[in-house]
Amino acid sequence: MNNEATMGAGLDAVRRFQDWASVRHGLMWAYEGRVQSMGRTGTWTHADPSCWLVRKGRVTVTAGGKRVTATAGQWVFVATPTRTQRFSDDAEILSVHFQFSWPGGEPVIEQPRSVVFDAADAPELEAAARPLVRLVAKYFPNSTAFLPAERCTFSLYLRVQNLLPRWLSAYLDTQAGLGVYPKRVGAMDDRVVQLISELDRHPLNQKFSEKELTTRVGLGRSQMNGLFTQATGLSPRRYYERRRREASERLLTHTRTSLKEIAFDLGFGSESHFSHWFRRHTRVSPSAFREGGRPAEAGRAKSFNPRQAPSTGRRRA
Repeated sequence: MNNEATMGAGLDAVRRFQDWASVRHGLMWAYEGRVQSMGRTGTWTHADPSCWLVRKGRVTVTAGGKRVTATAGQWVFVATPTRTQRFSDDAEILSVHFQFSWPGGEPVIEQPRSVVFDAADAPELEAAARPLVRLVAKYFPNSTAFLPAERCTFSLYLRVQNLLPRWLSAYLDTQAGLGVYPKRVGAMDDRVVQLISELDRHPLNQKFSEKELTTRVGLGRSQMNGLFTQATGLSPRRYYERRRREASERLLTHTRTSLKEIAFDLGFGSESHFSHWFRRHTRVSPSAFREGGRPAEAGRAKSFNPRQAPSTGRRRA
């Protein structure tokens, strides 16, 4: 898996510095241990990449009509967005789940099918994952393993984020060794990249203003909306609403944060206002979504941390 010429061609001479600077990346969770009963079998949906190193037992993953099985000492690059998984009762894994996408939400690496390979063929991958797992285990021992919802100091946040580039580099090198390279869905106007950057930085608990956005990017409203919609298929406001919906779904799926707290974190004046908004966007109530309900128009399976403990009111990391 060390074809340096192939990896170099895929990683070193194809993107502008600005393109890489605009990539969204962040750690969702990292842990090592037994897969609990509720995560052993089922169909799950994640838009973001998941990588599992099987320590003990086995796992079978089915996606796109293709089935793969991994046993102890093997990695699985898990298919996105939807897969069916079945872990053995004794399964133990090292798992890293992270955000890695271009502005607009396209994945940097497309993973329509799960891939299994021996850990010995990519030693740097485990070497990069272990510091992340140790740091998360040390400072978030009782967390849900969903880091975006956890509280920490800025210095701890930086410590976690500073370990992520090594993991991303190892992940890209390993994908290149498998013949998979970063992809971009078309070129994007620099003004659209700036707009997306502004929208991604805008706090979700603060009111969105198109007028303020046009001032910051120096475009008229109609020009801004036209450029943005042509590039992304969404208006700036709908893009921002999608950010709020995705954030709410992650909080409902991976945490036991109360609906009232989620409403406040996302800038709603009340729990009822948030519930009405969520139902309008997903066709299900927040409570039903948390318990596994699927949006009627999308038919999506619920998202899940495979090491999730039985539902006793709190999901353990």
